[in-house]
Amino acid sequence: MTKAEKLNHFSKWVLWTGLFNIVVFSNFLCPFTLNKFLEVNEKIGNALGLGGTPLVFPSDINHLVLIHIMGAIVVLLGVMLVIASLDIKRRAWFVFYEGLIRIIAFLFILYFVIYSNAAHVMLLFGGIDLIIGIIYMYYIFSIKGFNIK
Repeated sequence: MTKAEKLNHFSKWVLWTGLFNIVVFSNFLCPFTLNKFLEVNEKIGNALGLGGTPLVFPSDINHLVLIHIMGAIVVLLGVMLVIASLDIKRRAWFVFYEGLIRIIAFLFILYFVIYSNAAHVMLLFGGIDLIIGIIYMYYIFSIKGFNIK
């Protein structure tokens, strides 16, 4: 595969993962969609026979506000990934750090599932983050000419 083809594939991958962030985490921005999102994921966890603490709608307003803020941050990161995909060669540094954050997020999720009995369905999200982060790193380190600061 040539460098131009790799850049094109990487750009498309970053675009689609940015859109994934926007679509999935926009569910965290209002209480109704958050509640439906948690219900669906609880059903998925039960269908797969996963255990852990059940995913329930937060009863504390402070937790709800923090979930909404986290959702807004991840949606904005998705927008930034879409923008980065338009000029991937100059903005690969952002994708590099986003990949590191995704890998670290997986490690946090793994820790909380193992030691705090968090909902095991969270491992699916952590696994998706890990895969996306590894693919980011693969492209960044296999394409010559990126300037990671």
